[in-house]
Amino acid sequence: MDRRTLLQGMGAALLAGCTSGLRPAAAPSRAPDWALGWRSLTTDALAPVEARVQGRFPDALHGTLYRNGPGRMERAGQRVSHWFNGDGMVQAFGVSPRGVTHHGRFVSTFKYQHEERLGHYALGTAELPARGNDAHNTANTSVLMVGGELLALWEAGSAYRLDPETLETRGTKDWSPELTGVPFSAHPLPERDGSYWNFGLAPYADEHGLMVLYHFSADGRLLQSSHLPMPFPGYAHAFAQTERHLVVVLAPLLWEQERGVTWFDAEAWQPSLGTTVLVVEKADLTRVVRRELPAGFAFHFGHAWEDGDRLRAYACWYEDAHFMHLTLDQNVQGRVKGLQPALLAQLEIPLGAGQGRVTRSPHGAEFPVVDPRVPSRRGSAHFVTLETADPKLPHSGAIARIDVERGKVQHFDYGPGIIAEEHLFVPGGPREGQGWLLGTSLDCVRGQTRLAAFDAEHLDDGPVALATLPRALPLGFHGTFRKG
Repeated sequence: MDRRTLLQGMGAALLAGCTSGLRPAAAPSRAPDWALGWRSLTTDALAPVEARVQGRFPDALHGTLYRNGPGRMERAGQRVSHWFNGDGMVQAFGVSPRGVTHHGRFVSTFKYQHEERLGHYALGTAELPARGNDAHNTANTSVLMVGGELLALWEAGSAYRLDPETLETRGTKDWSPELTGVPFSAHPLPERDGSYWNFGLAPYADEHGLMVLYHFSADGRLLQSSHLPMPFPGYAHAFAQTERHLVVVLAPLLWEQERGVTWFDAEAWQPSLGTTVLVVEKADLTRVVRRELPAGFAFHFGHAWEDGDRLRAYACWYEDAHFMHLTLDQNVQGRVKGLQPALLAQLEIPLGAGQGRVTRSPHGAEFPVVDPRVPSRRGSAHFVTLETADPKLPHSGAIARIDVERGKVQHFDYGPGIIAEEHLFVPGGPREGQGWLLGTSLDCVRGQTRLAAFDAEHLDDGPVALATLPRALPLGFHGTFRKG
């Protein structure tokens, strides 16, 4: 019997630390309450609780997993139109030899503070005028440890600084007076020397928008910045890097401010423009090559590298931007008939003349994570949440390791009624992809959020440890792990 049974329910017997001797668990007797993943939390903070732990979390995972996501989607009977517009709440899972604890806190943004005080949504009205990007900032997308502070990241405004222990909000991260309130994406990329690259898109600026580039140190100092004109006011959520280049894949999702008040409501899909790739030289941020790909959309990227006269990058590739326009109720319902999930695909981008190419794999995938020790170089292992187009399964409870160079796939399915979230890779050996996978899932049958650890080279064996919280958390997007 394998460790899969570990996740089939708390009724399953388990000898702590063992990988065998498990008994089958009873099948869930209730229908999943999928709405749990999008249910609002109504208190500013979640007090610390201890989780029930089965198995043993490896020493390499003793530390804190921080995750960020929308935690408040409704006030006074009104709901936000899009999942991405919920107020950000940061969760902290502490893993130690003594067990696993959890606590959480909303990011105290301008929007959150004032709408909590008023008790209803008011942004953009005379009661709560919206001035500047940070008026709309929900700080709900990701987190990053920089300079001893935890940054809560959005993409259309400032990062917010948090105390990593208490999660209390300290204010916005102002890289310089000129960059205060300027868009800063939720996916900074680490350079080999420990510094970070990032970008921000301001599609409303100048004739066709501006792209701002950031290079900052591990202790939070701005090293350089630049801004470049965009060919059209398109959209990019994340980016990729090779040894010498930053690669921004600009989808033809155009900013049209008259479409609505919120950032996402103002985006329109125009596939006739195709997808444009902006290739920026790290050594000179003013040197940019523009290349074309067939129209498509990607939130997230995997390995990317230089390959002679071209660049290659893996992405979770959608044929259109339908996800950007799903309502909150559609998110709860899950997969929409006729709309395909993202496929893990390789993008081929010529540095010289010519159009790029997209080669799709058969694997539906999102939230790709790679070994951080292989930045900007050719790598193989991608850890993803595995997506299917099966309409009988509105949400995926599976994660996978896809070795693109070897054509091998390992996967683990948490089981019916469970939604898998992003799982982070923590190195634990000399080989690429050798280490541990740490991630959360939401059991929509039993109403529990769980934290699991896997041997990253033996994912299909199931988790080596599982911690079950006595509460259910709304689904989040991205996280980071801090050792110690």
